[in-house]
Amino acid sequence: MSKILYTASTYSHIKNFHLPYIEALRSEGHEVLVMARGEEADFNIPFEKKLLSSKNTRCRRMIREIFRKEHFDAVILNTTLAAFHIRLAMPRKNRPRCINIAHGYLFRRGGGLKDKILRFCEWILRKKTDKILVMNEEDYKICQENNLSREGAVMTLGMGAKCPPTAIGRDEIRTELGVADAYLLTFVGEISGRKNQCELIRALAFVSEDIPTVTLCLVGGGDKMEEYAALAEELGVSDRVLFAGVRANPCDFIRASDLYVSASKIEGMPFNLIEAMGTDTPVVASCVKGHDDLISEGINGYLYPLGDVEKLASLIKGIHSGELTVSCEAMHEVYSKYTFDNVFPRTYADIKEALGCEGEG
Repeated sequence: MSKILYTASTYSHIKNFHLPYIEALRSEGHEVLVMARGEEADFNIPFEKKLLSSKNTRCRRMIREIFRKEHFDAVILNTTLAAFHIRLAMPRKNRPRCINIAHGYLFRRGGGLKDKILRFCEWILRKKTDKILVMNEEDYKICQENNLSREGAVMTLGMGAKCPPTAIGRDEIRTELGVADAYLLTFVGEISGRKNQCELIRALAFVSEDIPTVTLCLVGGGDKMEEYAALAEELGVSDRVLFAGVRANPCDFIRASDLYVSASKIEGMPFNLIEAMGTDTPVVASCVKGHDDLISEGINGYLYPLGDVEKLASLIKGIHSGELTVSCEAMHEVYSKYTFDNVFPRTYADIKEALGCEGEG
């Protein structure tokens, strides 16, 4: 049996996506230790959020010391930040087997300078990466075209989405938000530049005259809240933008919505879209990797060109008027494909095969 280091930049990521996989490995006799930022981790590493921050130098020293003292047979990497710094700190000789679960590269094919820098960061670490597990078609092509690992990439369905039973009813949530009679748009996720909620706020301003009750609910927290609140004020829609904060029951907010919207700049496997489809909520999203893996235009949702606020607004108005429709059956097919119960056996088998222990257990 193996001693495995399971890693991510934050323990919350481990908690949200990986505990069933860790428990399954342990149940088969493997020793699994967790490295992440957070007191619950076996190795609490205070990763700084910015990838190239000088503060992460201290983190690498801590990680090198851990590798010096501990013997791991394998390392499972998650999140771009942790994957980068852990591989930098990993010894070159007698290193453990290294599996990178890429939840979504933060760069695109044919992108600009930032994309090229981030791709180069992955490329320089390719010899310390034995296998990559990816979650969308574009990332799979990126791995193949750039030889980002020693043994190639495996296409997975992600870690599995869950849409828990209703904790709070639709009417109760809408009453709490003060939007009982509103046409409610919702997005769940970190309030950040990458998630690009500013584009949703701009679209809201476009449609407000045609849909007098339209309201945007942003569920989550992040460093762009003040900036986006100021934008809503500037556009005259501050009374129509609700910052609901981090919630334990985000699916209930999706269920309470009339339309789910996402303007994200880049994705891996966007569970929020899958969850929206699982609640029969129509989806309009930016045409970026991850989104276009899930949405079949005009069948189970709609895509708009990233940055085209007028097109986004037009789609919102079309769905509101009934001119544009989606198939609930088609949405359920996507949700069923990506549910945890369906995905777990396959992804767990992919992880074990990548570790070299597929015959065990």
